[in-house]
Amino acid sequence: MIKKNPTVLPTTLHPEQRLKLAAVEALTGTKKSKIYAAIAAGKFPAPERDGPRCSRWRAGTVLDYLQARVEAQQ
Repeated sequence: MIKKNPTVLPTTLHPEQRLKLAAVEALTGTKKSKIYAAIAAGKFPAPERDGPRCSRWRAGTVLDYLQARVEAQQ
């Protein structure tokens, strides 16, 4: 399958920057269904609602989650 719009991550992330689902997938290496399952289980930070059909994650919370995963593996 060919992706039409590949996700390009910024070189730096500000903690308050809002990320779309595709960027969160790219950062975590996890697909949508696993991300939402982890949210339901309380293992992944929930997105913030920007509108009735718009959810975004704060980059800081995603990076904190990733840092905690790295520390837990050590």
